[in-house]
Amino acid sequence: MNRLFVCLAALFAAACAPTVDLLSAHTTSPAIPACSLSDGDRAWIQEALNAWRLTSQEITRAQVASNVTAVFFDGSWVLTSPNALTSTASSPVIWRAEQHGDTVTLPNGSVLPVGVVSFARFGSKDNEASFFVMSTPSIWRAGGVDNVGIGLEMMMTAVLQHEASHVLQAATYGARVTALAEANQLPESFNDDSMQEDFGDNADFSASVARETELFFAAAAADDDQTAWRLAREARAMMKARAARWFVEDKAYYSDAEDLWLTLEGSGQWAGYQWLVHPEGAGQPASTALEHFGRRGRWWSQNEGLAIALTLDRLGVHDWPAHAFGDGAQTFLQMLDAALDLP
Repeated sequence: MNRLFVCLAALFAAACAPTVDLLSAHTTSPAIPACSLSDGDRAWIQEALNAWRLTSQEITRAQVASNVTAVFFDGSWVLTSPNALTSTASSPVIWRAEQHGDTVTLPNGSVLPVGVVSFARFGSKDNEASFFVMSTPSIWRAGGVDNVGIGLEMMMTAVLQHEASHVLQAATYGARVTALAEANQLPESFNDDSMQEDFGDNADFSASVARETELFFAAAAADDDQTAWRLAREARAMMKARAARWFVEDKAYYSDAEDLWLTLEGSGQWAGYQWLVHPEGAGQPASTALEHFGRRGRWWSQNEGLAIALTLDRLGVHDWPAHAFGDGAQTFLQMLDAALDLP
């Protein structure tokens, strides 16, 4: 794909100013100030955002809220854009390039050390805007991250699809997570990995999660409907038994929290996986996408969440993305129980 870098004439004639505001031309890829970042990092951002347009338009089929700021940074520069995640292929993208030290100031005023990172932050109840943050391939490579199966840049593009999809969910599941945390006076560190951090040393709990996950993946891959339904019901029964045993007293809130995080992380992982296998995306075989991205992580919520998403697909619940990336009317487990006709 041809990449057009459009800059003001003065920028070509002089060295880069510490801060640059730029409005791109109407190009397929958003123009990024050529004076910032390396060629490789700039090219990756452009390709990853093109991939996001495919994901949002063809895979999740969801409208991104207008108040989402995108933040990318390397070892010297930080790029911010109010519309990089919301623009269409023909829309102008606004970029602001600014040099930084060894920390990056985020849209909410918090300070982040330069390093390997990718996350979405839900806006607060006080109308704080949501934002997405990701460091560039040069930072990830310097941090020792790689992917021998699909390459670092392709893996990072899939990661962007996952994390950027969360900005679609700020007003739905994100708001419910915030309300749950406030109602139970949970610490600010409460996140999608909190359950694993609390129960990871519990051998029975961990074994159940692992078995449930494998059963859901097997259900998703089953050749016949009867096997798919049987395996999915077995996995769901194990989940219910685990919750009844351990989600009690001061841990009772995990019954709701696990469902919300499985929905958020599972749908995000599904978005990245679907971009990898999409013929207009990375065009990878499903087995490659699962091995080198879908099931690559060590976090329960991502692995079991993806397994449930694929199981919903296998069971014919084809409208689940409309909830997961749209109205948030149902969670994964609510949709799964309805499909399995479980109370």
